[in-house]
Amino acid sequence: MPIAPVNAEGAVLYYEDSGAPFAGSKDYVTLVLIHGTCFHSAVYRPMIPFAAQSNLRLVLLNLRGYPGSTPLSIEDIQDMRGPSVEAQERAMRHRGLEIAAFIRWFIEAEDVPPIRAHNTGSNDARCLTGGLSVPSWSGGNYPTIAMLAHPAHLPEETRRLFDTHLRSLVMHERIDPPPMYDPPRRPVHLSNNQVDVKYLPTTSSAKMTPDMFRSLTHPDVMRETQHLTWTLNPEVYKKNLARALYDCRSPLPSAETHLNHQPATADGGGMNERWLPSLRVHVVWCDMTVGDCAWAAAVIHA
Repeated sequence: MPIAPVNAEGAVLYYEDSGAPFAGSKDYVTLVLIHGTCFHSAVYRPMIPFAAQSNLRLVLLNLRGYPGSTPLSIEDIQDMRGPSVEAQERAMRHRGLEIAAFIRWFIEAEDVPPIRAHNTGSNDARCLTGGLSVPSWSGGNYPTIAMLAHPAHLPEETRRLFDTHLRSLVMHERIDPPPMYDPPRRPVHLSNNQVDVKYLPTTSSAKMTPDMFRSLTHPDVMRETQHLTWTLNPEVYKKNLARALYDCRSPLPSAETHLNHQPATADGGGMNERWLPSLRVHVVWCDMTVGDCAWAAAVIHA
């Protein structure tokens, strides 16, 4: 079972890899695909047969608590469950740093091609090959945003590899930025009132059979830890989104900070530098997107 180490405590993340599209290829683009809530990375398996023809390498990653990956620690659960915003921020920061650790490990272990620019001969336009992009779906946006929100906590080598390899973040579906329209609603399972069936979640048998649905989902996570993610203080997500997309600066670490392996701080680390200035962020929705997600995308764009 392919797994990758992602922190000093021995946590691992399970992944599946389509492999390089062609033997010896050095110009393909790698996609690290992050799943959403309840669904795990197997939801992306139908894409694998189409990867090579598009010169893509697909890496299907399972987040903490999903099949093959280490469950959340007791300390993480306590941080998320408690009232301290600082502790909740720490828990989400750890999820982002784990994805960053996986990306670094995979780049190094698989010798992923870096980004290269090529002249197309047309009006000095350039074409990019190689590198790595991170599409994240729905609830998978929370840890990927957290990854970009805390560059000062990343090891220097991770930051260097991000500079040379990370092309883009693609956010699909659920995003919770401030401000946005978020209509009041109650979870169906907590309501004592009868709910009209048209508001209940459904799966079209024409697109997904019940057996297929079961093979792609991990209901245990809903019962064990997912509710903690939904009940975190909204300020945690607002701050992460602001840092990742709007205040894209990273304090340069001082020598003392680097030697002690501590995160740099704005007042202790000297000047600020722009964090991944060439990184592109794409916000995507589809014809089945709920209204508040589409509105959130419009607010981000504005």
